[in-house]
Amino acid sequence: MADELRAAHPVHVATLSLDVAAPEAPAAIDAALAAAGGYCDLLVNNAGIGVSGHFAGLPGADVDQLLAVNMVAPTRLMHHVLPGMRARRRGGVINLASLGGFAPGPYQAPYYASRAYILSLSEAVAHEMAPHGVRITAVAPGPVSTGFHAKMGADRDIYRWAVPAISPETVARWAVTAHNLGARVVVPGFINNVLALFLRLMPHRLTEPIQGWLFYPRNR
Repeated sequence: MADELRAAHPVHVATLSLDVAAPEAPAAIDAALAAAGGYCDLLVNNAGIGVSGHFAGLPGADVDQLLAVNMVAPTRLMHHVLPGMRARRRGGVINLASLGGFAPGPYQAPYYASRAYILSLSEAVAHEMAPHGVRITAVAPGPVSTGFHAKMGADRDIYRWAVPAISPETVARWAVTAHNLGARVVVPGFINNVLALFLRLMPHRLTEPIQGWLFYPRNR
């Protein structure tokens, strides 16, 4: 990806391979930025994993890893970079959440809960940082055409054909445009916006059976 970016655009691209959930991740990123002569002006928390199946039967290690990557890591990184942004009175954070953050998701319960956490955290901190010239945007896409769903064994579940997937490029365009406009939450795609409105307005007692039907692991 770095080679593709260098070939397509007149930019310098530096890479760093590390576990974002590791406690030493912020310091390692700081060191890499300093070595490149830069600092964090825009943090994009894009790392995320999912688990699928009955919550009580999920391996504990998988649940722990999801919590570390989806919740602890973005919280720690955002908390680490915001003081510098506030001092410079510029900068921003884009946090990848999910359409699933608007309602509970049976059979993908930890993932949906982690996305709800990111939505709540992003909106609250966006309010706090607004007077300091720092923008925070949570992006809540529906299914995206990546290997994410296959990785957690859910690629053949009903929701994968019931809800159209959008491309990563589409999500990126919506995210950056919304962030530049100062939006605190953005849902990429027209159909996804309709679904988000439905999930926000309908009581959970009505959405849970629908979600459970869409996410039920029939093939596992």
